[in-house]
Amino acid sequence: MKNTTSIVVTILAWAAPALGHGYVYRVTADNTVYPGWDVALDPWLSPPPSRIAFGGGIVGPIINISSPNMACNMARQPPAATAVVRAGSNITFHWSHWLRSHKGPITVWLAPHSSPLSSLNVTDLSFFKIAQDTVDTAGIWANIRMMDSNKNTFTATIPADIKPGKYIVRHEIAALHFSEGNKIPPGWESTAVGAQFYPHCFSVEVVGGRGEAVPEGVKFPGAYRVEDEGMRFDVRGGGGGRRYTPLGPEVYKGWATGGGVVDLEEREMVVVSPTGKGAEADAAYFEAQRVFLEQQGAIVSYFDSIGG
Repeated sequence: MKNTTSIVVTILAWAAPALGHGYVYRVTADNTVYPGWDVALDPWLSPPPSRIAFGGGIVGPIINISSPNMACNMARQPPAATAVVRAGSNITFHWSHWLRSHKGPITVWLAPHSSPLSSLNVTDLSFFKIAQDTVDTAGIWANIRMMDSNKNTFTATIPADIKPGKYIVRHEIAALHFSEGNKIPPGWESTAVGAQFYPHCFSVEVVGGRGEAVPEGVKFPGAYRVEDEGMRFDVRGGGGGRRYTPLGPEVYKGWATGGGVVDLEEREMVVVSPTGKGAEADAAYFEAQRVFLEQQGAIVSYFDSIGG
């Protein structure tokens, strides 16, 4: 990791426009902190780092809702690790900086599976929605609330009544600024028009719990349709008086989400090594990550200033 800072500078030179978009660089699952797939640092690590995230994705959007990349992004590297979480516990996604113009809903999904991660086809999985945030009565969208009120984090609760086992967590921000019905800002006329999707996927194993529920799910691609109302919404004009209709099925109303209380013993905070090479290497990684996030924040601020 000695040259990580110089690597960051090199990446910024060619990736600045794309890195106006955000990504999940960290996940806190049941009070254990796991590194996400850091698009700036992890591709350069040798050997490839052990992650709970599907690696190799992009920070740019998925626009074609028929693309297999709607499931878990353009992931090329399956997870080498799995987060163990208790049913009823929380999972928090830590995002890098996000463009304020890219307004839209945030969702979290789960899909059970029994396949080895190395051969898992995520387009075959059935995902059920466990969390969703859209737009409030004041017109504040989920991603703006995530930035302004929650320090760039979004938290979901693992349903307490689902069957224990292995799951893929799918976390998504959908940006509607270029969706049909929005006025395209000057200078961006050549940009593809349509809702933009930013999915991230992670491997977890759910343990404990009080049930054997296997909620009905949907597949990606296939969960969204071009004609869905949630694909077209004027985020700049407040929707023209319309209420936003969320994409996909309703959030699963399990025992816990239906009002039940899960009494879990608090776990001590644990931070998983991002390098597996000791404290010095980890410190270098975290410092390089801090530098990159700071620079990415400057890029986002620039694009915010020009209405990007």
